[in-house]
Amino acid sequence: MFNEYDVVQFTENHPWCGCFGIVEEVRPGEDDVKYMVGVPVPQGGTAYIFVWQSENNIEYVGRPIMVAKGVRDE
Repeated sequence: MFNEYDVVQFTENHPWCGCFGIVEEVRPGEDDVKYMVGVPVPQGGTAYIFVWQSENNIEYVGRPIMVAKGVRDE
């Protein structure tokens, strides 16, 4: 299970393509976990992708070193 602000790669089950994003929200359910992944779009803001953990469409990359002030609880 991923945590908020983890850096992930959204792959859509294609090993040769994907994009990096940040887990913005984690919504646990009864049988599955839904993630909202924010993907930066150059000169366009942020696109949000919703993905279920069971779909195996995202891979963990790491934790960010810097996040916006007041965001990280650590």
